[in-house]
Amino acid sequence: MRILVLAHAPSVHTALWARALSARGHQIRLLSAEPGPPPGPFPVRVVGWPLPIRALRYASARGAVRDEMRLYRPDVTVAHFLPNYGFLAALAGARPWMLGCWGSDLLVNARRTPLHRARARWTLRSADLIHVDAEVLARAAMALGAPSDRIWTRAWGTDVAALAPADPWTARRARSEALRILWTRQLEDLYEPETFVRALGSLARRGIAFEATLAGSGPLRSGLDRLARREGIADRLSWTGWVDRSRLVALYRSHHAYVSLSRSDSTSQSLLEAMAAGLVPVVTDIDGNLEWVRHRREGLLVPVGDEEAVAGALAEVARDPEVAGRMAASAHAAARERASLADTVDGIERRLEALAGRGASRPRLEPVP
Repeated sequence: MRILVLAHAPSVHTALWARALSARGHQIRLLSAEPGPPPGPFPVRVVGWPLPIRALRYASARGAVRDEMRLYRPDVTVAHFLPNYGFLAALAGARPWMLGCWGSDLLVNARRTPLHRARARWTLRSADLIHVDAEVLARAAMALGAPSDRIWTRAWGTDVAALAPADPWTARRARSEALRILWTRQLEDLYEPETFVRALGSLARRGIAFEATLAGSGPLRSGLDRLARREGIADRLSWTGWVDRSRLVALYRSHHAYVSLSRSDSTSQSLLEAMAAGLVPVVTDIDGNLEWVRHRREGLLVPVGDEEAVAGALAEVARDPEVAGRMAASAHAAARERASLADTVDGIERRLEALAGRGASRPRLEPVP
């Protein structure tokens, strides 16, 4: 298939999606309003004017997208993230096309104002297929008027085999006196990194030996460093910033517990990766996480913003390796059964081929000279 992709070129999620389809022999052409390193072995074109108002930047790319559709003649178009590239696909009159929703586009952006809701509703109704990665997103899409028969719910997934632990959790834990805790979310308000650092301060005051790695970047970085010094735990924290894939896999394999304290999320890719790697997840009890983690089965659930609950959960992991090991094993089993990237790509491929077949009966536009 010839697939035209409208997505944010610098995003690791864009790279994951496009590379997976390219590796199966499909022709990929990526259009992005933002420049970035090529995410794969396929052409990337920056479209739109560099306007200060982002909504106008995407709208200004309409003509370029229409020209690309005439020239490239895609069998199907795929747009990722509803408010920008999804809206652009609808605005450019793409047919047939699939919308990929990432989470905040439905759970946060679409709820901001009546204008945001109207844009989301129009875009959802324009799409021939809507891929969401969690039931909470499916419900949000239908609440905005998306036809239920156009929604496909399936986690993006991860390479479970590549992340699989080499030995049981209890053996890994026995090799380290300190509980090794991993954070891979961005250092932004949505993910509550301040709650995490304060929880680590409480964990230290409980006498728990630990080391924490924060593999994320964001605007809160300097304030978090000051908070860590006030909590007296600066020497127990490692700040790596953004890391590449090979380094990230190494981090998963060298830690025992994974923490995500997001206030809103669909199916978190980093949660699936941590589960596949056999870590014990300590995550907030929001809808997206509840689809994957049952309390004391695949991990531990904590209320949003409750630093003492986070500290208590991590102390439980540190003090009861037998129970923690069972949770880690259950988390890995759930990822292996329900979060295989290869299975997701199979499903995407089948559905895009069905869309392409549906669009084949429509007359194609002649390429522009």
